[in-house]
Amino acid sequence: MLERFKAYHWHVQRVADGNDLAAIEAAIEAAKAETGKPSMIAVRTVIGYGSPKAGSNKSHGEPLGAADVAATKKFFGFPEDQSFYVPEDALTNWRKAVQRGAGQEAEWKALFAGYAKAFPELAAEFERTQKGALKAGWEKAIPSFAPGKAQATRNAGGAVMNAIAEVVPELFGGAADLTASTKTIFKPGESFHVNPAGRNVFFGVREFGMSAAVNGMAAHGGLIPFGSTFFVFTDYAKPAMRLAALMQVHSLFIFTHDSVGLGEDGPTHQPIEHLMALRAVPGLTDFRPADANETAAAWRLALERKGPSFLRSAGRICR
Repeated sequence: MLERFKAYHWHVQRVADGNDLAAIEAAIEAAKAETGKPSMIAVRTVIGYGSPKAGSNKSHGEPLGAADVAATKKFFGFPEDQSFYVPEDALTNWRKAVQRGAGQEAEWKALFAGYAKAFPELAAEFERTQKGALKAGWEKAIPSFAPGKAQATRNAGGAVMNAIAEVVPELFGGAADLTASTKTIFKPGESFHVNPAGRNVFFGVREFGMSAAVNGMAAHGGLIPFGSTFFVFTDYAKPAMRLAALMQVHSLFIFTHDSVGLGEDGPTHQPIEHLMALRAVPGLTDFRPADANETAAAWRLALERKGPSFLRSAGRICR
């Protein structure tokens, strides 16, 4: 594994003993000093260290039991008659974070107060997005479509995205190397990778990484992030999607080409059981609009609700 990351041109270190705190600290400082590469520190530890079951899978899959708990406490020098014990020096060190955090919070509030005085509109926009509130009247920008006009719902979704782009500036994301197919791109719009002010993200062929990044941005706040791909590739994204449901973050997952009849790319692109699996995830809302106007309505509902949603669309024309 280490040689693999070295081949990626990472800065790689190994710490032989996970209990050698000085060695771990030295490795972290060395990693901080390496500004030209990402760093990886591999630390060798012993599972269940200090217990009679140390080094055994039993320390993972079985409770220690009263006798082994007592032996473990004795190994570490903890009082054996206390069910919960925190060493005084550890408690003192952790409580320093309270004072440090209070100072940093006061510093931030003073900085933001100055910013709000100089840029009141931008400060208000920042506070709005941090609260997860949409602009008043934003829904008026949602387009309507002529009934009976045939068009693929993925195209309608792209039209809705671009129509609301100005009034929902916190909407941000892209696709796992399928932007041309999923139609999830702001036009005109720059790539975030080229200009940090850009709103289009090209995640590459990494559906799980994309979905995990979307969750991270949603948990941070200030953005309504989305990721998109073909519906069949939710197999790769599923762990992150399930985590979005557990966290109840405002992540949007856009899936196109959801037909079981999708055959031109072969059986690997036919999402047979995927809908059943995703609908079984508690807290994850499924939207499957049947036409362009239902697509517009689905986007509105997905943006207004606070939890994660997945929006499915056809790859072909819906009538």
